[in-house]
Amino acid sequence: MVVERTPESCLRVQVTRTGPALVCIAVAGELDLDTAGVLAGRVRDALGLIQPDTMLLDLEKLEFIDVAGVRTLYELHAAAAAVDCTLVIRHAPRTTRWILSVLGLDELFALADRRQRHPEPGS
Repeated sequence: MVVERTPESCLRVQVTRTGPALVCIAVAGELDLDTAGVLAGRVRDALGLIQPDTMLLDLEKLEFIDVAGVRTLYELHAAAAAVDCTLVIRHAPRTTRWILSVLGLDELFALADRRQRHPEPGS
């Protein structure tokens, strides 16, 4: 038996309007070259139809992201800004936060759950 892997089976995107100007988009699975279009389509639809002031992109259940996924996040940030919407990433896995940091993109994105580092002893 061959199980076909489709973008929809590897990435699940749930859009929830949580207020008159707030949308939460929960992402689960793999955000990569094969699935990035699924997320981009859902976010762009929400930007056009709902026209929120703020969009929360909840990555708590994101299992994998590659450079195509990061590029998609970057492009979606620009698309949201173009319609005066703030795109906030929350619950990003540690590896995702690390990738954004290494690429110098962590300051671009509003990271809602940015973990505070404890000061070094003696500092």
